[in-house]
Amino acid sequence: MDLKVEVIFITIKYIGIIMLITLALISDIKTYKIKNYILLPFIIAGFITNIYIDGISGLVFSFKGMAVPTILLITLFALRMLGAGDIKLFSTIGAIMGLDFVLYTMAYSFLAGGAMALFLIIFRKNGIERFKYLFKYLKSCIITLSILPYTDFKDKSDGGKFRFAFAIACGVLINLFQKN
Repeated sequence: MDLKVEVIFITIKYIGIIMLITLALISDIKTYKIKNYILLPFIIAGFITNIYIDGISGLVFSFKGMAVPTILLITLFALRMLGAGDIKLFSTIGAIMGLDFVLYTMAYSFLAGGAMALFLIIFRKNGIERFKYLFKYLKSCIITLSILPYTDFKDKSDGGKFRFAFAIACGVLINLFQKN
């Protein structure tokens, strides 16, 4: 493939990923959900772009980038520590940018999420309450000998939640800027 064409496609992927995280943030802020109708066009565009660039290898590139986050994060979803929309957002990022990019983005996102959670605990002054909640959760799991859901996403009054799409956006931006 011509170098100019490849640069154009890489630029399109970068613009697409910025558009994706912007739309996902807006959706998460407004509805506490990242809607499928936002993600699907980006998944399709990611597959088409990567197939155009690398043929069957591009298909595999997108598929691995999309499948691995789902496999790695399904446990956090089952425990209600991460929403389905967040996992689908990671998978969409992987479909566009590939496995390596999404794995780094996930690492940066969880670090950013930890920093945000710490900031919120300090700001909300509910550190003791959050640690009591965690202790109670762990105690319940031990007593029942089962893994229970950590939280109820529908309960918006819980002082321990924040929209993880912010952390994912930070992870994407860190990843984009550290690459250059």
